[in-house]
Amino acid sequence: MGGRILVVEDNALLAIELAQALEGAGFDVAGPALTVAQSMAQIEKSGCDAAVLDISLRGETSEPVARELRARGIPFITMTGYARTQQPAAFEGAPTFTKPVAMEQVIGELQRCLRARAG
Repeated sequence: MGGRILVVEDNALLAIELAQALEGAGFDVAGPALTVAQSMAQIEKSGCDAAVLDISLRGETSEPVARELRARGIPFITMTGYARTQQPAAFEGAPTFTKPVAMEQVIGELQRCLRARAG
């Protein structure tokens, strides 16, 4: 099962690693987006079926992106160094992985999210 996955990650090496892992698993990757502005532009331009969000993006959080994805009914997961209690409310209920994380776990969770969305 593929799908278009938006990658929002400000660490260039991790973003590339994640994008390559997702492509290797049969996903189409949107991004990586390094900022909220890039993320929102990517959503408007080509949309996505799911997303992987880093919460902290160089002085801002991806909270506006999470809110936009929720408004559109698009599932997302987070990869972060934040503890669950430190996460803004927009991320509540989203599957969360603490960095560093095995890419296989991320891929498995995205596949689960896409199956759930498809019903």
